[in-house]
Amino acid sequence: MGDIVPRNQLVKQGVQGIAGVGGGVGLLILRAIAAIGEKAFSVPGLIVGGVVTVAGLVIMSSPEDRTAGMVTIGAGALTLAASLPLIGGIANAFMWIGGFGLIIAGGISLFRFLRNLRRRSR
Repeated sequence: MGDIVPRNQLVKQGVQGIAGVGGGVGLLILRAIAAIGEKAFSVPGLIVGGVVTVAGLVIMSSPEDRTAGMVTIGAGALTLAASLPLIGGIANAFMWIGGFGLIIAGGISLFRFLRNLRRRSR
């Protein structure tokens, strides 16, 4: 129960926690940008969604970063969808749920990281 946690597991928990919280906040910011247009096309949302999607394609070109690239492409595609008048409300809801879900998952991972870091320092 009081075993020392391996360093690689500790690093993984820390990175997942920071990436989860950062990704969740980023998704909520993208949601706010996409909602600028309300009932019409959101030009800033379309531009930012396109840039995020292209960035995801660039990130995905590296084999070790394939998962991060796919998540980035998904965030960009949701931003593009949230910028459209007909399906914007549904995509906005998915972005809200996904953003807060990432923040919660990242917070749990950071809690585990800090708990295990404290165990290592004893």
